[in-house]
Amino acid sequence: MDLRGPRAALEMSRAIVPELTLYAAAAYTPCRSRFVTIDYRYNSMKTKRIPLLVLTAAAAHLTGTALADDELSEIVVTAQRQTERLQDVPIAITAISAADLTALGIRQAGDIVSSVPNMLLNSPYGPEAQPTFTLRGVTTQDFSENQSSPIAMYVDEVYKSVGAVQALQVYDLDRVEVLRGPQGTLYGKNATGGAISFYSANPSLTSAQGYVTGGVGNFHDYSIHAAGGTPIIEDTFGVRLAVMYENRDGWVRSVVPGVEPLNGVDALAGRLTFLAKPTDNLTATLKLSLSRSGGTPYGAHAINNDPTVTGFDGHIGWFDNGAKYAVHKDIRNDSAALKLEWRFAEHATLTSITGYDYGRWYEKSDDGGLPIEARLDDPNTYFSSVNAFSQEIRVASQDSGALGWLAGLYYGRESVHATVQFHFFDGYPGSFVTPDQNTLFGFDEYNDFDQIKTSKAAFLNVHFDVTPTVTLQAGARFTHDNISVDNFFALEGGLQAASSGFAPDGGTTLWTQTIPYSTLATYNQFSTALAPQAGVNPPLGENNNNVSVKAGVNWKPADGILTYVSFSQGYRGAAFNGQAFNAPAELNFAAPEKLDAYEIGFKSDLFNRRAEFNAAAFHYNYRNQQFLDAFALPGGAGTGFHTVNAPKSRIDGAEFELRAKLVEDLEVRAALGLLSSKYQELMLHGVDLSGNRLIQAPDYNGSVAIDWRFAHLAAGDLWLLVDGNFYGKQYFDAPNTQRIAQSAYGVVNGRLAFESSSKPGIAIGAWIKNATNRQYLAYGLAQRDPSQGGLGFDYALVGEPRTFGMDVTYRF
Repeated sequence: MDLRGPRAALEMSRAIVPELTLYAAAAYTPCRSRFVTIDYRYNSMKTKRIPLLVLTAAAAHLTGTALADDELSEIVVTAQRQTERLQDVPIAITAISAADLTALGIRQAGDIVSSVPNMLLNSPYGPEAQPTFTLRGVTTQDFSENQSSPIAMYVDEVYKSVGAVQALQVYDLDRVEVLRGPQGTLYGKNATGGAISFYSANPSLTSAQGYVTGGVGNFHDYSIHAAGGTPIIEDTFGVRLAVMYENRDGWVRSVVPGVEPLNGVDALAGRLTFLAKPTDNLTATLKLSLSRSGGTPYGAHAINNDPTVTGFDGHIGWFDNGAKYAVHKDIRNDSAALKLEWRFAEHATLTSITGYDYGRWYEKSDDGGLPIEARLDDPNTYFSSVNAFSQEIRVASQDSGALGWLAGLYYGRESVHATVQFHFFDGYPGSFVTPDQNTLFGFDEYNDFDQIKTSKAAFLNVHFDVTPTVTLQAGARFTHDNISVDNFFALEGGLQAASSGFAPDGGTTLWTQTIPYSTLATYNQFSTALAPQAGVNPPLGENNNNVSVKAGVNWKPADGILTYVSFSQGYRGAAFNGQAFNAPAELNFAAPEKLDAYEIGFKSDLFNRRAEFNAAAFHYNYRNQQFLDAFALPGGAGTGFHTVNAPKSRIDGAEFELRAKLVEDLEVRAALGLLSSKYQELMLHGVDLSGNRLIQAPDYNGSVAIDWRFAHLAAGDLWLLVDGNFYGKQYFDAPNTQRIAQSAYGVVNGRLAFESSSKPGIAIGAWIKNATNRQYLAYGLAQRDPSQGGLGFDYALVGEPRTFGMDVTYRF
């Protein structure tokens, strides 16, 4: 339904029912609006269930008395029971609707970065696992399986903590919301740099509806997405089932004959949703989901190869590598989420969100990426499993006049079991010698541990309308975090003979225990078993308390103009070094990181609602940013890593967003992000890195999109969407290593679609991504220099090549 008059309808609906709720908002959100902003605050408005008759009247008014066709569609959203126009929201939030996810070709959680200014993706394990986001220069490039990100990820308001539960398949979503800046006074889990929320579709309580989409593409890609929902008891109880399956060959081709292409996809997922509304004051939503992701692993690419070290002097193409094998990955996630909303008093609503996750992640890869038997960096094996539980309870005021408030409690617990195994230089004699004087080959590492994190928090947010045009906001949060590490042990060793052949395992390793250190076992006892020879390390732990605050002023000096100023604080608890292998001294915790954020923003409606122009500027003081540092292993036998802090950094930036309707059928959107970042205090290995840029913080980034309905047919409409993204130069490490830096680049995408005007109806689309086949790095790790423990090449992952395909959707 093409609904073009939300402002008039909103005024009408407010006149009829001042407490218009989310159900009404969903009825008139324009289906083709993209890159929308959604408020994420509570409200003090009176809310109750709106009769169906009122919604029907509002919808009829929407279609009957629309804004002029050359005006922008109004975007009105409801978040935590507050109805607001996009332009009235004093915060930087971007949202992507379900239709836009399809139009932009978004199939993985990490794909959303192209739609958000000052947002990038860090993918050390490729596009299918553990996405690590960067927002406004805030990120971590620590690829350890036990680490959480400073950018919090949520699915249906449940926090997803670590990589084993973050391999999200994007299907049957209602929308995705991205909040830029510290979060804590309104969210259950605090975050240093922002939050990303995925909201799945709910069943309708009034009608049956659904769709089936089939798609094909290059690299032998085929997929099916289907969902259907129906009320079981009208207006009271409904159910919705959604499923997806995709299979695609990898796009990184190995030069070794017989090896499957890397970065393959074999993904299956399903979600069952129950929605109950037994009374006007009580709503319950239960979501049960599972996902299975297989296919070939990520395809490591060796760049800056030094043949005098590696022994390989051949040529490998940009989208190729020299992987000797392709062991299929295994990523699983089972989850349950229960949301209860209860209007227990005239002026207060209680919301409860309970979540449980189980995740499992196994991946074995040839990280050397070179077709040589004298293995330098393989086979490497990564495994983790996680059980996570969270409970959030919040109470929000309703119809409280000029003063509104929200108070909440949060508890989260995650238990992670992690193991990792590295193999370096297995084709060469190493430094390990057995008691019978046999020299082992290579330098191999293994560790195994359990990590338990608990987080308890209380938060409060208030706002007060000083005048009809001026509002004061304030919030505070207290957080207590505990992290404990149990059953830790680490082993090192080497092969009994030099690695040979191209099989996934190049030989049998003899292991000796290095952590905890034992005078009897360490370097004296060797075994093929991946088990401690002298017991496990005593338990380790860290406790942290934090108080963070937020304050702001919003001012509307004229109709269609909003300005705001805010101060907020971000916090992330201590992090354990999951890369400890060599000695007990590596068993360390990185200190909690903290961020003070100052922001000023401006939003405006221009030219009688034909354009919107928004801008924001911010300054961050960043303390103790956590990141992964690389160092030389003993004897230069490879590259080691440990989690450290950057004592002091600063980030300055700005964002500009424009949306304009040039004519009735042509809409243009543009966004520009600017960043200036540097480490103010950072010393690594005796080198002062002060003045270097932060990781993945390009000076500029932006996007342009043209959405054109170029033909009106009796059966429907023809649409053309062309969008492009561009990024300035970025570094992948704190030393700003030039040879692995990614220079400025851009990517162009497009989609041509037919959308029928009838219901049931069909939509047919043809799409292309990275149309120019642009070559760029998605991740880089400097490890070439042998004097620094390097392997003779730098590890890299390259961005996706040109992909294209088509899809057909039937909606009913």
